Amino acid sequence: MSVKGLAFITIILTYILIVFGGYVASSESGMGCGPEWPLCNGLVIPILEGDTLIEFAHRVIGAILGIISVALFLKIKQSRPDPDLKSASWGLMILLILQILLGAVVVLLDLPAIVVSIHLIIAMLFLANLIWIWGKIAFGNGNQLSLGKNRKNTAVSSHLNVVLLLVVLTLFLGAYIKHQAFGLACGWLECGNGFIPASIPGMFQTGHRLLAGVLAFYIFILTYISFKKRWNAGLQNRLMAASLIVMGQILIGIITIISYIEVSWAVLHLALGTALFAFVFETRVYASTVHSMETTLRAVKSRQQYLD
Repeated sequence: MSVKGLAFITIILTYILIVFGGYVASSESGMGCGPEWPLCNGLVIPILEGDTLIEFAHRVIGAILGIISVALFLKIKQSRPDPDLKSASWGLMILLILQILLGAVVVLLDLPAIVVSIHLIIAMLFLANLIWIWGKIAFGNGNQLSLGKNRKNTAVSSHLNVVLLLVVLTLFLGAYIKHQAFGLACGWLECGNGFIPASIPGMFQTGHRLLAGVLAFYIFILTYISFKKRWNAGLQNRLMAASLIVMGQILIGIITIISYIEVSWAVLHLALGTALFAFVFETRVYASTVHSMETTLRAVKSRQQYLD
């Protein structure tokens, strides 16, 4: 299998693991194997039922992901990669090791909220690294693209960097709120007796919502600008997809609160948040690749004009 194909499979499996991790947390199955790692209730293969089945399944998916990630690393090394791809492959291994260690700490320390939240963010960085590797190959060998003659590509990348930062902060705060059981500190519209929170949990919940609101507004504005200024069709389509995901995320967030954080809605909320991060990061990779291609094309065109 090619590096591109193996990277894509690893991306999908990472996404599944993150979302399934959300199911483990929402179903309160995080200690289904007891405070033990790597064993589960003292066994290599425990009695598979209830919380133990859910937690053990999460560990098995993680183990499979680890094996495939190592295979991807070795495949990249065999392909004689350029320095950037080589660095990314080593970064992948470092993040994998860090994620495994954090997973062990989460279990041994009985699910501390801050460590679980960091565990999620490391998983997002791992996913981003995979997307970069896949995009490096997919877009680097793709067709010639253009953002438009008057578009400053670095500005596009800067805007997407801000969006990515907002997504990461929103996900981190959301995870912390979930594991601190602050999720119902506010209603779906107001908090306490009004719109201004009167408690620490309410402040965290309100902060999460404000971040999500700023993120949504930013993405909507970028999508509008992409059409108004006629950016590349690939960027327009990606930003439109991100806008649709944001609208779905807002709706699911409201339903999650109304349903008193029913497991299926809570998991779907995380699934959409993770998908949004993946879409935006892939868009960032796409934009930077377009910029690199345009720079090369301008250099070739200038050289050709000089020779003519």
